Amino acid sequence: MIVAALVVAAAVGSATAGCHPTASSTLDRVYGALLGALVAWAAARADRASLLVMTTVGVLLSRSWLLVPAGAALVLAFVAVIPRRRNGWLGCLTGAMAIQVLLRWPPAVFHGLTALVAGLVVALVLISAWTGLSVPHRRWVVRSAVALSGLAVVFSIPVAVTGLTSKDAVDRGTTAARAALDEVDTDDAPGAVTDLEVASADLATARRRTSSWWTAGGALVPVVAQQRRAMIEVTRAGRDLTAAAATEAGSINFHDLAYHDGRIDLTSIQALSRPVEALDAQIATTQALIARSRSAWLVSPIADPLGRFGSELAKARRSADLASLAVKDAPSLLGGSGVRHYFVAFMTPSESRGLDGFIGAFAELTVDQGRVTLARSGPVTQLVAAASQRSPKLEGPADYLYRYSNFLPQDNFEDVTYSPDFPTVEDVIAQLYPQLGGDHIDGVLALDPYALAALLQFTGPISVSGFASQLTSANAAEVLLRGQYLTASSNPAEDARHDLLQEALSVAFAKLASGSLPAPKDLAAALDPEVRQGRLLFWTQHPSDQPLLSRLGLQGAFPQPGKTSDVLAVTVSNSGNNKIDGYLHERLSDRMTYDPADGHVEDDVTIALANDAPSSGLPSYVIGSYPGSGLPPGTNYTWLSVYSPLALTGATSDGRTMAFAAGIPEVGLLAYSAYVTVPAMSTVSIQVELDGDIAAGSVYRDTIRLQPLANPSTVDVSVAPIPGWRPVHGSQASWVPGPDEVQTHSWAFTR
Repeated sequence: MIVAALVVAAAVGSATAGCHPTASSTLDRVYGALLGALVAWAAARADRASLLVMTTVGVLLSRSWLLVPAGAALVLAFVAVIPRRRNGWLGCLTGAMAIQVLLRWPPAVFHGLTALVAGLVVALVLISAWTGLSVPHRRWVVRSAVALSGLAVVFSIPVAVTGLTSKDAVDRGTTAARAALDEVDTDDAPGAVTDLEVASADLATARRRTSSWWTAGGALVPVVAQQRRAMIEVTRAGRDLTAAAATEAGSINFHDLAYHDGRIDLTSIQALSRPVEALDAQIATTQALIARSRSAWLVSPIADPLGRFGSELAKARRSADLASLAVKDAPSLLGGSGVRHYFVAFMTPSESRGLDGFIGAFAELTVDQGRVTLARSGPVTQLVAAASQRSPKLEGPADYLYRYSNFLPQDNFEDVTYSPDFPTVEDVIAQLYPQLGGDHIDGVLALDPYALAALLQFTGPISVSGFASQLTSANAAEVLLRGQYLTASSNPAEDARHDLLQEALSVAFAKLASGSLPAPKDLAAALDPEVRQGRLLFWTQHPSDQPLLSRLGLQGAFPQPGKTSDVLAVTVSNSGNNKIDGYLHERLSDRMTYDPADGHVEDDVTIALANDAPSSGLPSYVIGSYPGSGLPPGTNYTWLSVYSPLALTGATSDGRTMAFAAGIPEVGLLAYSAYVTVPAMSTVSIQVELDGDIAAGSVYRDTIRLQPLANPSTVDVSVAPIPGWRPVHGSQASWVPGPDEVQTHSWAFTR
């Protein structure tokens, strides 16, 4: 009776162990219960040496709380050795406890290792028990094992055959589905519908084959059942998705969303809401089905296509989510719920500021029911003049006022871009512009010469007063960053140079306001580099608009450190009141030492500023400095800021100690600043030492924010662990960020 009770208890415990040999919750519990009962029964008859082996191995591969029952089973196995004769119920109790541990082992080294080891030690116990049976009982056991193995093979063959015969249909279906996605991207809705219908039919055929009655026996075979279930779920998911997409694709025509004759049809956008949301929901459902089908036991011919399908679904889901968000929010952005007023800030990094460059010209756009109108444009000097008469007030943000109030941004509108955080700058502009005679502002669009050059791809060349040739997408950035100041040298008046900026902005946006733009996909592809580099930004005062703008990467928000991540940013802001930054080149080198055990970081940042401007031969507007500065011509005088969550512990300039102002909290970090003088045709190297802690962990994550300069920065980053730790195999110590404004990289370490 004791043995029987222990066998039942082992069965109940094993049924709840959470093993998934077939991916059917009911059948998995049955198999778990049978295995637990079998091991407990066999342990009552096995020799004591096999139990010692099983329980010893059980302790070796256990972790955490499992060590308690594993240790108890080992003690019982040793106790069972003491009597001269084997004790059946004591052996049964040992086996019952040991199998609970084996079935709950955590993964180790590689997938399947613990299952393999458990199988070997269980087999040892079963064989030991088998040898103790009578000859007739042995024969019965062998015949039963052979019969069960034969049934498993018979049940498995149809599954394998079905998988092979369905492969062609699956391949045709997935090929047609990919072709349909390409056709949707190229606005070929009829072609997409045709291909999706073909894909749905082929995947439906594969689904019928894989789920046919003659493969049902495979659901009883461990591991094979998981292959069958995965094939059924994948083909069903693909069939349902392509069928839904075929139904909706005819209603999704992104070509109708293009901007024509200064207007975008809001009705066309709203008409997309239902089909886009339906497609998004179906993709989400398909993702859930695929997730349930994943298993580490899947064989490569099934696991690999499943992985690719999952990756493609994730990409499609991101696109569908974005499309759903866009069709929901775009109408209000485009004046569907009332007229919107957007301020356009034309920045030039020839005179750098923390965000990008100073504002040289501005415009005001109104958007009403999808129609865009250029309401006003002019040089920034108009707003500066208005400020001198109206004495505008700036009420926040608090960290902006604390850090930049000495520069009087309310009186010097061109300087409001000192902050590297665009939502902050947008807030400041929205406060000041109405006080300077402008309309209320719903949002701000900021761009620099690189972004304007990208927009000229759509407007075509423009003629600008004061410049002999036309501005094109090929030459606009160079002309507006450097060339305009040379061609305007015959007229030293500052307004003339500002007027060239204003004229370029005014003409380009006048053409955009009355012209046409390509479909959203082509427009996004053309502007994507400027958006990622932070040269084209858009943010609004309306919280309902902000999720879409964030998803589009237009928000220009300063990166924030997390508990397990670090952030570094370096900005330069021209302090010589000249246009010399068109000749400035910045190179950053970031060397970090990290302790994964306690999260301590030591950061050595080298900032090399190379000034290629000559001391003569260029207009004083370019290489001169403000009156009374005493700076020789060609000198680049800049306000350097280093942003980090860490403490600054020391700094040098070309090897000589230099002082930085104490860290000031701004945009979630500490800002350390110093004025730096770089003589003509020379380089100054500044080394900054930072020290502090982030949350401990084996993964170190670093985010770099690069300022959009006239000449893009070059950067290299490396992280080394303290002695006793080493990079995980395949993890590179060095990282060279690209030109994007915000980038993140991770390093993994192990002992």
